[in-house]
Amino acid sequence: MPADAKQSTKARILRAAAELIAKQGYAATSTRDIAAAVGVEQPALYKHFSAKSDIFAALVRLALEWPGELADELAALPAPAVVKLHRMLRESLDHLHASPEVVVSVIATPDLWQDRFIAEQELAAKIEQALADLIEAAQAEGDVRAMNPTSASRLLQALFDALTPSLQVNPDEILEFAMIALLVEPARLPEISSAADGLDVRTTRPSIGI
Repeated sequence: MPADAKQSTKARILRAAAELIAKQGYAATSTRDIAAAVGVEQPALYKHFSAKSDIFAALVRLALEWPGELADELAALPAPAVVKLHRMLRESLDHLHASPEVVVSVIATPDLWQDRFIAEQELAAKIEQALADLIEAAQAEGDVRAMNPTSASRLLQALFDALTPSLQVNPDEILEFAMIALLVEPARLPEISSAADGLDVRTTRPSIGI
Protein backbone atom coordinates (compact mmCIF):
# COMPACT_ATOMS: atom_id res chain seq x y z
CA MET A 1 0.00 0.00 0.00
CA PRO A 2 1.42 3.45 -0.92
CA ALA A 3 2.45 5.60 2.04
CA ASP A 4 -0.16 8.28 1.29
CA ALA A 5 -2.95 5.70 1.06
CA LYS A 6 -1.82 4.11 4.33
CA GLN A 7 -1.82 7.53 6.00
CA SER A 8 -5.28 8.26 4.60
CA THR A 9 -6.65 5.01 6.05
CA LYS A 10 -5.08 5.79 9.42
CA ALA A 11 -6.64 9.25 9.42
CA ARG A 12 -10.04 7.77 8.54
CA ILE A 13 -9.73 5.33 11.43
CA LEU A 14 -8.93 8.15 13.85
CA ARG A 15 -11.78 10.30 12.56
CA ALA A 16 -14.29 7.46 12.82
CA ALA A 17 -13.07 6.52 16.30
CA ALA A 18 -13.30 10.13 17.48
CA GLU A 19 -16.85 10.49 16.21
CA LEU A 20 -17.99 7.18 17.71
CA ILE A 21 -16.37 7.81 21.08
CA ALA A 22 -17.92 11.27 21.13
CA LYS A 23 -21.37 9.79 20.58
CA GLN A 24 -21.32 6.61 22.66
CA GLY A 25 -18.22 6.69 24.86
CA TYR A 26 -14.95 4.81 24.82
CA ALA A 27 -16.17 1.66 26.58
CA ALA A 28 -19.15 1.24 24.24
CA THR A 29 -17.08 1.69 21.09
CA SER A 30 -15.55 -1.48 19.66
CA THR A 31 -12.95 -1.97 16.96
CA ARG A 32 -15.72 -3.66 14.99
CA ASP A 33 -17.75 -0.43 15.19
CA ILE A 34 -14.76 1.61 14.05
CA ALA A 35 -14.01 -0.72 11.15
CA ALA A 36 -17.63 -0.59 10.01
CA ALA A 37 -17.62 3.20 10.12
CA VAL A 38 -14.42 3.33 8.06
CA GLY A 39 -15.71 0.71 5.61
CA VAL A 40 -12.95 -1.85 6.13
CA GLU A 41 -12.72 -5.31 7.64
CA GLN A 42 -11.81 -5.41 11.32
CA PRO A 43 -8.37 -7.01 10.72
CA ALA A 44 -7.44 -4.00 8.56
CA LEU A 45 -7.47 -1.81 11.67
CA TYR A 46 -4.68 -3.87 13.19
CA LYS A 47 -2.34 -2.91 10.36
CA HIS A 48 -2.39 0.58 11.87
CA PHE A 49 -3.25 0.09 15.56
CA SER A 50 -2.74 -2.97 17.73
CA ALA A 51 -5.77 -2.29 19.95
CA LYS A 52 -8.60 0.14 20.62
CA SER A 53 -6.54 1.68 23.41
CA ASP A 54 -3.83 2.57 20.87
CA ILE A 55 -6.40 4.44 18.78
CA PHE A 56 -7.57 6.37 21.82
CA ALA A 57 -4.00 7.16 22.83
CA ALA A 58 -3.32 8.48 19.32
CA LEU A 59 -6.31 10.81 19.63
CA VAL A 60 -4.99 12.09 22.95
CA ARG A 61 -1.62 12.82 21.39
CA LEU A 62 -3.25 14.62 18.45
CA ALA A 63 -5.12 16.85 20.86
CA LEU A 64 -2.51 17.49 23.54
CA GLU A 65 1.06 16.98 22.32
CA TRP A 66 1.37 20.23 20.42
CA PRO A 67 -0.08 22.49 23.16
CA GLY A 68 2.53 20.94 25.46
CA GLU A 69 5.31 21.84 23.01
CA LEU A 70 3.92 25.36 22.73
CA ALA A 71 3.93 25.71 26.52
CA ASP A 72 7.63 24.85 26.61
CA GLU A 73 8.45 27.49 24.00
CA LEU A 74 6.33 30.18 25.63
CA ALA A 75 7.92 29.56 29.02
CA ALA A 76 11.31 30.54 27.57
CA LEU A 77 10.15 33.79 25.95
CA PRO A 78 10.95 37.14 27.64
CA ALA A 79 7.40 38.48 27.78
CA PRO A 80 4.80 39.25 30.46
CA ALA A 81 3.13 36.08 31.69
CA VAL A 82 -0.35 37.38 30.87
CA VAL A 83 0.70 37.87 27.24
CA LYS A 84 2.05 34.33 27.06
CA LEU A 85 -1.13 33.05 28.73
CA HIS A 86 -3.26 34.74 26.07
CA ARG A 87 -1.17 33.19 23.28
CA MET A 88 -1.27 29.76 24.93
CA LEU A 89 -5.05 29.85 25.22
CA ARG A 90 -5.65 31.19 21.73
CA GLU A 91 -3.37 28.70 20.01
CA SER A 92 -4.71 25.77 22.04
CA LEU A 93 -8.33 26.69 21.34
CA ASP A 94 -7.67 27.08 17.62
CA HIS A 95 -5.77 23.79 17.58
CA LEU A 96 -8.55 21.85 19.27
CA HIS A 97 -11.27 23.60 17.28
CA ALA A 98 -9.77 22.10 14.11
CA SER A 99 -11.23 18.74 15.11
CA PRO A 100 -14.13 19.09 17.58
CA GLU A 101 -14.72 15.34 17.84
CA VAL A 102 -11.23 14.96 19.29
CA VAL A 103 -12.14 17.49 21.96
CA VAL A 104 -15.22 15.55 22.95
CA SER A 105 -13.74 12.08 22.82
CA VAL A 106 -10.46 12.91 24.53
CA ILE A 107 -10.76 15.87 26.88
CA ALA A 108 -14.33 15.38 28.05
CA THR A 109 -14.18 11.66 28.74
CA PRO A 110 -13.26 10.06 32.08
CA ASP A 111 -11.75 7.13 30.17
CA LEU A 112 -8.54 9.11 29.76
CA TRP A 113 -7.86 8.48 33.46
CA GLN A 114 -7.63 4.71 33.20
CA ASP A 115 -4.31 3.20 34.32
CA ARG A 116 -3.44 2.16 30.76
CA PHE A 117 -3.23 5.81 29.68
CA ILE A 118 -0.59 7.05 32.14
CA ALA A 119 1.57 8.60 29.40
CA GLU A 120 -1.42 10.43 27.96
CA GLN A 121 -2.48 11.64 31.41
CA GLU A 122 0.97 13.18 31.75
CA LEU A 123 0.31 15.23 28.60
CA ALA A 124 -2.90 16.58 30.12
CA ALA A 125 -1.17 17.25 33.43
CA LYS A 126 1.62 19.13 31.66
CA ILE A 127 -0.85 21.54 30.07
CA GLU A 128 -2.70 22.02 33.36
CA GLN A 129 0.56 22.86 35.12
CA ALA A 130 1.74 25.16 32.33
CA LEU A 131 -1.47 27.18 32.55
CA ALA A 132 -1.27 27.28 36.34
CA ASP A 133 2.34 28.50 36.18
CA LEU A 134 1.44 31.28 33.74
CA ILE A 135 -1.52 32.33 35.88
CA GLU A 136 0.63 32.40 39.03
CA ALA A 137 3.34 34.43 37.27
CA ALA A 138 0.76 36.85 35.88
CA GLN A 139 -0.65 37.29 39.38
CA ALA A 140 2.82 38.13 40.67
CA GLU A 141 3.11 40.73 37.89
CA GLY A 142 -0.23 42.24 38.90
CA ASP A 143 -2.12 41.37 35.72
CA VAL A 144 -4.34 38.47 36.84
CA ARG A 145 -6.66 38.67 39.83
CA ALA A 146 -6.15 36.61 42.97
CA MET A 147 -7.37 33.01 42.79
CA ASN A 148 -5.98 29.53 43.17
CA PRO A 149 -3.82 29.02 40.04
CA THR A 150 -4.56 25.31 39.79
CA SER A 151 -8.31 25.88 40.11
CA ALA A 152 -8.12 28.63 37.50
CA SER A 153 -6.20 26.33 35.15
CA ARG A 154 -8.84 23.62 35.49
CA LEU A 155 -11.63 26.11 34.88
CA LEU A 156 -9.90 27.27 31.71
CA GLN A 157 -9.58 23.71 30.46
CA ALA A 158 -13.25 23.10 31.22
CA LEU A 159 -14.08 25.92 28.80
CA PHE A 160 -12.54 23.86 25.99
CA ASP A 161 -15.62 21.62 26.17
CA ALA A 162 -17.61 24.50 24.68
CA LEU A 163 -15.90 23.76 21.35
CA THR A 164 -17.95 20.58 20.97
CA PRO A 165 -20.35 20.36 18.00
CA SER A 166 -23.40 20.37 20.28
CA LEU A 167 -22.41 23.75 21.73
CA GLN A 168 -20.48 25.29 18.82
CA VAL A 169 -19.05 28.22 20.76
CA ASN A 170 -16.56 30.25 18.74
CA PRO A 171 -13.00 29.91 20.11
CA ASP A 172 -12.56 33.69 20.02
CA GLU A 173 -15.57 34.07 22.30
CA ILE A 174 -14.18 31.49 24.71
CA LEU A 175 -10.84 33.30 24.77
CA GLU A 176 -12.42 36.69 25.40
CA PHE A 177 -14.63 35.29 28.17
CA ALA A 178 -11.66 33.60 29.87
CA MET A 179 -9.34 36.58 29.70
CA ILE A 180 -11.94 39.07 30.94
CA ALA A 181 -12.61 36.76 33.89
CA LEU A 182 -8.90 36.58 34.70
CA LEU A 183 -7.68 40.12 34.18
CA VAL A 184 -7.37 42.70 36.93
CA GLU A 185 -8.01 45.33 34.25
CA PRO A 186 -10.22 43.81 31.52
CA ALA A 187 -9.94 47.02 29.49
CA ARG A 188 -6.33 46.01 28.74
CA LEU A 189 -7.44 42.96 26.75
CA PRO A 190 -6.89 44.54 23.28
CA GLU A 191 -3.37 45.59 24.29
CA ILE A 192 -2.58 42.12 25.65
CA SER A 193 -4.06 40.44 22.58
CA SER A 194 -1.90 42.55 20.28
CA ALA A 195 1.23 41.76 22.29
CA ALA A 196 0.38 38.05 22.23
CA ASP A 197 0.03 38.12 18.45
CA GLY A 198 3.48 39.68 18.25
CA LEU A 199 5.28 36.94 20.19
CA ASP A 200 7.97 35.21 18.16
CA VAL A 201 6.63 31.66 18.39
CA ARG A 202 8.48 29.21 16.15
CA THR A 203 6.50 26.07 16.96
CA THR A 204 4.13 25.42 14.05
CA ARG A 205 0.62 24.30 14.87
CA PRO A 206 -0.04 20.96 13.11
CA SER A 207 -3.24 20.08 11.35
CA ILE A 208 -5.52 17.69 13.24
CA GLY A 209 -8.30 17.84 10.70
CA ILE A 210 -8.42 14.05 10.62
